[in-house]
Amino acid sequence: MTAVLVTILATVGFVLLNTDSSHASVASDFINRLKAPIEKVSRQNHLYPSVMMAQAIVESDFGQSTLSTDANNYFGIKGTYDGHSVTMETGEYSSKGKHYMTAAQFKQYPSAEASIRDNAYLLRHGTLTDPDYYAETWTTNAVTSSDAAMALATTYATDMDYGNKLNAVIVKYDLNRLDGDTGAATTGTAGNINQQIEQSLKKELGTSTATKVADEKKAEQTRSKITRMPETIIPRSVFEPKNARPTAPDEYTLQLNLPLEKIIKKGQSVQK
Repeated sequence: MTAVLVTILATVGFVLLNTDSSHASVASDFINRLKAPIEKVSRQNHLYPSVMMAQAIVESDFGQSTLSTDANNYFGIKGTYDGHSVTMETGEYSSKGKHYMTAAQFKQYPSAEASIRDNAYLLRHGTLTDPDYYAETWTTNAVTSSDAAMALATTYATDMDYGNKLNAVIVKYDLNRLDGDTGAATTGTAGNINQQIEQSLKKELGTSTATKVADEKKAEQTRSKITRMPETIIPRSVFEPKNARPTAPDEYTLQLNLPLEKIIKKGQSVQK
């Protein structure tokens, strides 16, 4: 009896181990297959590759859903693509959070990359009435990939838990490694964003200081032109009364910084 029980447990364990390994293989194969096009398209459109990969995983069940296998639609985007579409059952949520099934028309793509590009186009161009509808998912607006994923919860899907599901997938499969170095304002890390802001402020302050010094120097030069009058040597006789003893020709008075209009030419009399 004990031997039989051990055999059963070993068999169950082997099955579970094989199931886990099989799932891991499906997940890694899917991620590796879509990694290059998702990274390329995401960077071209200033989106987070990790979020787009998480969307593809959740929406297509690692490429195993009928929509992805029959229509190359990895993001559950509805409508038609170049006139092609498929109609399928889909689960939706009401405004009160109640789940229900309904039939809908979904885009049919010629390839996985076409689906990826169309998803990026949707996120970058929004809806007909609001081109910035998905703006909070852009790397220029979302500080982290987590923020971008949460922004999709209120815009992309009717499932209010959509953002949490995406973030759980990002963490489980370490998808942030796909983001890499996407540039100054799009790295998705608060530290890098803060560093960029600090550098920008330093640059701005440096420019302001240089401008202030230049303005002060210019103002000083202007004041000098106004207040510094030429030194003028005026004969002393000009300042003496009419009947006073004549001043010798070589006797002069040095008048410094007199306003020009008050300098009296030689030979003019001084009013008493």
